[in-house]
Formats: sequence, C-alpha cells, structure tokens
Amino acid sequence: MKIAIIGLGKMGGQIAKKLHEDKHTVIAYNRSKDSVDEMASLRMIPAYTREEVVKLFNEERVIIWLMVPADVVDQELDEWLKIIPQKSILIDGGNSDFRLTKKRGELVLKQGSILMDVGTSGGIWGYKNGFSMMVGGDEETFKIIEPILKTLAKPEGAYYHFGSSGAGHFVKMTHNAIEYGMMESLAEGYRILKEGPYKNLDLASAGVVWQH
Repeated sequence: MKIAIIGLGKMGGQIAKKLHEDKHTVIAYNRSKDSVDEMASLRMIPAYTREEVVKLFNEERVIIWLMVPADVVDQELDEWLKIIPQKSILIDGGNSDFRLTKKRGELVLKQGSILMDVGTSGGIWGYKNGFSMMVGGDEETFKIIEPILKTLAKPEGAYYHFGSSGAGHFVKMTHNAIEYGMMESLAEGYRILKEGPYKNLDLASAGVVWQH
C-alpha cells in the first residue's frame, strides 16, 4: 500500500521504516530536509513539499499519516485540505483531544475526504516490538488502512477499531492517564523507600527485584 508519512521524528521515522521494510510504498515528508534525506537513503520516496507528496500518488488514492504534535494538527489539516483530492484519507496518529478530533472529522468530511484517528503507543520500541493502535473513524475506511496497521503491530503490538470519529483518541487518552498514574505511583514508592526508616537503601536494586 502507498502511504505518505508526515513528521519523521522519533516515532514517525520508526513508523516509516517499519512500513517500508514490510514492502509498503512510503513517501517521506518532513519540515526538515535532513530527515527526508535520511529516509531517501533507505530507499523510501522523498518529498520536499506538500504538493510533491500529493503528486507522487499519481492516480492512486491519497493516504496521509500525520505524526505531528497535537498543537499543529489544525495547521497541518488546513494545508493538506487545500491540495488533496476528494476521497483522500488523512490519519492523525498523535495524541489529539478526542473532542477536537470529532470536529476535525466533520470538517474533513465536508470537504470530501476522511479523517481517521489512530492513537499510537509504543514509542521508539514500537519499531522492534510492534505498535499498539487505538482506531476511531469510518469502519469502511478502517478496513482500507488495516494492512498498514497489521504491519505496524508486528510482532507483539495490537490494534482495534473502537468506533466513530474520536473513539481512538479517547481510548488513547485514557491509556495515557493510566500510564501516568502508574509512573506517579512508582515515584511515590521510591520516595517512601528513600525517606523511610531504613537509610541508604539501594533504590535501583529494589527496582530490579520489583520487575521480576
């Protein structure tokens, strides 16, 4: 499947590489030319402007995965909606507010294309272990992009279509809250060890034992 990855940071770059290595046709675009050059050196298709990205799809359906910070999603969507043909598929793989995703989905649909939300977890380890993806949006479009998700989930990740627009980002938001809560509980536990009645406890060793 041909797909453009927009945003080649730590996760976006790993997503592009994983798809490329599984024989998908990857168009790589980033604000930084160096990042695009790096992907080109791995034999992905480089694109240095948004217009070039769209042109490289030729007559095929345009599928664009946005892996950008949440605070620039609106700006990115505005720019892409000016140039993509109707029936294009835009994928927001970041941590957007699900309420904004619903509004953005309506905006994109009015202009003849489809926005899918794919909350993506796995960090840079997703490249090796597989990403976990929480999907929201149109069910038929989910089936179209499913080959991409299958690749990204290999070997130990997972994906699921949770419902209409915003559902994926809602599940991802809840996942983040749980994860941050676990991190906070670890921090509190280490503080108890450090400030408790037994001085000079080896905190790192306690962590190693806890992991087993």
